[in-house]
Amino acid sequence: MTAIIKNDKIEIINPASSDTVASLDCYTDKDIDKIINDATLFNDWNKLHLLKRCAIIDRFRKIILKNQYKVREVLKKETGKKDFDVFVELFALMEHMKETVKIAKVALRPSPRNSGLLKNKKAYVLYEPVGLVGIISPWNYPLTTPMSSVVQALLAGNNIILKPSEHTPLTMLYIKELWDRYIGYKNAFNIIIGDSMAGKMIVDSDKIDLICFTGSTKVGKLIAKKCAENLKPHVLELGGKDPLIILKDANLKRAVESSLFAGYSNAGQTCISVEDVFVEEEVFEQYLKIMKERVSSMSSGNEDSMEIGSMIMSENCKKVKDFINEIEDKDKIIKGNVVDNNMYIAPTLIINPPNESSIVNKETFGPVICVYSFKDEKDLLKKVHRSGYGLAGSIFGRNKKRIKGIVAQLKIGSVSINDVFTHYGVASLPFGGEGQSGIGRLHGYEGLRALSRTKSVLENRFNFLPDPWWFGYSGRFERLLNAFLKYYYKI
Repeated sequence: MTAIIKNDKIEIINPASSDTVASLDCYTDKDIDKIINDATLFNDWNKLHLLKRCAIIDRFRKIILKNQYKVREVLKKETGKKDFDVFVELFALMEHMKETVKIAKVALRPSPRNSGLLKNKKAYVLYEPVGLVGIISPWNYPLTTPMSSVVQALLAGNNIILKPSEHTPLTMLYIKELWDRYIGYKNAFNIIIGDSMAGKMIVDSDKIDLICFTGSTKVGKLIAKKCAENLKPHVLELGGKDPLIILKDANLKRAVESSLFAGYSNAGQTCISVEDVFVEEEVFEQYLKIMKERVSSMSSGNEDSMEIGSMIMSENCKKVKDFINEIEDKDKIIKGNVVDNNMYIAPTLIINPPNESSIVNKETFGPVICVYSFKDEKDLLKKVHRSGYGLAGSIFGRNKKRIKGIVAQLKIGSVSINDVFTHYGVASLPFGGEGQSGIGRLHGYEGLRALSRTKSVLENRFNFLPDPWWFGYSGRFERLLNAFLKYYYKI
């Protein structure tokens, strides 16, 4: 278990060792109100020029990198992650911070627009701070996920209130410590420590101008409903049940290794984890044979030689085990090795689970891959879309025309072709889902602008004449305008 919350205190537990890592006080309602109010009044950060904000975020990236070993230590202690999973998370953050600064210099500057026939008008779009952004982040990636939103919101000129998961708050508390010590602008970047009630206060506050939430679909729907009452803008990155599609002409070795990495890295506790693999009938048995051998050889445990680390949340760990145990036909289940059955789950492969089972219809969020065969595109799309999730997916094959045809019919936010996961690391690509997987986009131009106020501006260039559509012109002039209309627009 990662955290025990009792008597307004949070006890952080390392799930891999069961050691107590830290004990924190939950913020009171009064504490939270004060932080929100102070952030609302603080405008030094908002007034900085875009290029100055970019320079500061660039410097902050270097500060985090300089202190990376402490960051890794804190992250590992509160999550029980493998060293390589910790490295991947830090690497992803460094890449996003570096590239997002470059993108912001273009995406957030005034954007000139064509004024059409009205050449005496100058048209452009401004991307301004919305004000105060509330960010609520999950426990599975306590560094990369919150910091991705924090960086984008700060670059857009906003002040932010971040509530990290109560189960993994220590990493962001250390990041905040670095910000305060080396950057300043303390009221621009704020952290609130507490449980779901603290998150509710952020969503409910009329001083918070925009909500950015990453987490479960269930909670995301509640946030969307609350925001709708006040027409408060929101970006929701929710659950996924991401498919990996293998066509008959795919490179099976690459497809297998991609399946394993995307399904089992971070113990499957990733919103874009591959949970379902769909293999064309002609190569299904061949793929299955290789996968069975690879899964059986893999291990989950706390030894360095084992590929898969600890589950982070005991509640989620129990859910995943229940999903597996629900499958009555044990011949359908292939498992690797596991040393400790408490917070570790063996890498698991399930072959054609029953359609009515939980593992087919709900997000699993653990080291479990379900594999299915499909006949043709119609059969494939029916199976891919049955869950209603649409966050990300992958497709492997050689026939580019066929692949593009399938991609065009996938109702998902991100697609990788002969690759997996890497799209998240490309900061210029917008990230977000369809259907049960969310609303809006983060990353890229789209993400930065989603956290900005879009303002259209039109200027008149010449002020010595009235516009031709104003009052006071004769009927003859109106007839001339009608003639011009027919000529210019080819009626």
